[in-house]
Amino acid sequence: WRRALSSAGSSPVPETMSYLRDLRSGSEMFLGRRAFSSVGSAVVPETMSYLRDLQSGSEVYLVGTAHISKQSADEVRAVISSVKPDIVFVELCAARAEAMRARTGNDSPNSDDSLPEPVRQLLKSFGGPGDFGEKLIGATLKAVYAALKQFHGLDPGLEFKVAMDEADEINARLVLGDRDQDKTITALRNAIDMNDVFKMITGSGGVDPDTLDPELAELFKKADWRDPAAAVETLKTRKAAGAMAQLLRTQFPKIASAMLDQRDDIMTNGLLTAAREKGGPSKIVAVVGMAHMDGIEERWEKAQGSGGGVTRISGG
Repeated sequence: WRRALSSAGSSPVPETMSYLRDLRSGSEMFLGRRAFSSVGSAVVPETMSYLRDLQSGSEVYLVGTAHISKQSADEVRAVISSVKPDIVFVELCAARAEAMRARTGNDSPNSDDSLPEPVRQLLKSFGGPGDFGEKLIGATLKAVYAALKQFHGLDPGLEFKVAMDEADEINARLVLGDRDQDKTITALRNAIDMNDVFKMITGSGGVDPDTLDPELAELFKKADWRDPAAAVETLKTRKAAGAMAQLLRTQFPKIASAMLDQRDDIMTNGLLTAAREKGGPSKIVAVVGMAHMDGIEERWEKAQGSGGGVTRISGG
């Protein structure tokens, strides 16, 4: 459609413009990024998609975040303030949301001095009598967590706290859409085996920049993991998140199923329920880790029957 529009005149079609088509009515809309903000100074996140439920007419602004990114938290605040949704959906379960609300202002949600409760419980599950393999797995889980929390949402980030606070501020209904942490812990505990542990210990199976397309290779070369926060900002693109998710699926398929695929199923079903339960259209802002965006979008399209209902607003 970009080529068709460009051929009709001399002006190029903006890269930040999207084309929306309602499969039920045939209506068409050409939408620029600024159209998603009623506040002129608000910034459209670098990773956001627009989902429309063809059954109810509900709209979902799906915001993908990096969990240790302050910029992600600022973007979430701007989107909720601009959209003023009826519902705010977050990638949290009740236990994690309660723990987050209980934190004081001096507590860091990503402190290196202590592990979050889900990981403490997971380590505890390896703490009893057991063979060497069990102990080795338990000792390795801190390293597993350090990698997972960057992309896959095991540790709730500041953006979720901001989303809950903003929902309270505008009196929007809060939907906690993730699987209960105890069930995720059990799934992850069952997914980790000795082969995974030895891969983690030896460092085998990593991102080889030579196998990536030039744009991604440049991003991975720039990322300096001595400063994790800065590295996450560098890699906060859809392409990079997709590459990391694919790496996880290739190297650790059972862990990927526990941490990504199973939860994508649950969160998509939760979003569809929220979109349809009123019987009419609702506006929803959904805040999830970037690694979940592809899976949620794919499942959302399938749920629309004839496909469609998903427009990627931004994010490379």
